[in-house]
Amino acid sequence: MTEGTGVSRRLVIAALATLFCFTVSACSSYYHFRPLSYPDPEQMEVIYRVPGSKITVGLRSFHTAQRIHDLFGHRGLWREHIIPILLVLHESGQATSTINPHSIFLSVIKKRYRNISPEEAFDIAWQASVPYLTIKQTLYYTGLILFTIVTLGLGSMIWVLPSPFSQPTPSQTPFGRDLAYKAFPLKSTLLPDGKIGGLLYFNTPFNERLLNNTVLSLQITETSLDKKTLPRVLNISIPLISKGTSKVNPLFEMLRGFF
Repeated sequence: MTEGTGVSRRLVIAALATLFCFTVSACSSYYHFRPLSYPDPEQMEVIYRVPGSKITVGLRSFHTAQRIHDLFGHRGLWREHIIPILLVLHESGQATSTINPHSIFLSVIKKRYRNISPEEAFDIAWQASVPYLTIKQTLYYTGLILFTIVTLGLGSMIWVLPSPFSQPTPSQTPFGRDLAYKAFPLKSTLLPDGKIGGLLYFNTPFNERLLNNTVLSLQITETSLDKKTLPRVLNISIPLISKGTSKVNPLFEMLRGFF
């Protein structure tokens, strides 16, 4: 084999390695927005009518892999046991209500877990979406070094580019913004004949079979429009139910973390 042939082969290998690294990085950053519908509470899986009021609460849990992937794609939520729960409230009477954001908990087998913010959900899920981060970084920087060697001066320009493997802030990514878009508006007010809804996020050591032993608790302050009665504090506990289990191949789930 001549020296020229060897150089050509090294150039081809370097080009392919660089192309592979940049392709993996580009593909992993793609995100598709999926709409979330907010049905009336009466049409949801779990229906709860608050005693002594005109408030109806509806719940739907996204506890299976299919439900989470249909809503957010393969971004690590299911792998890290982050459970999105859709909460929708409807007021059919003449009162306004607010929800205390610090009162929302998910109780699983006598242990209580608070709802986490979209930013916290993103931070936890991001670690799961890049389980092979070290390998990715090695391939990426190997390709970058080879490209630098081959192109000499041109390669020096690439070193100023930011690494695609550093963790971004939620607002910098479509996935992070989508978590925030779909989140329950905790500072909103439920108006007379009004409806509010959104996702609550919980991070638990979760087993899908335990969902039937899970209770969502929250506190609502209700104020009558006529001002003739004092505001009431309503403490609510709603049992969840399990419908369906995940049907996924664990090996494919691990591979999706790489590609």
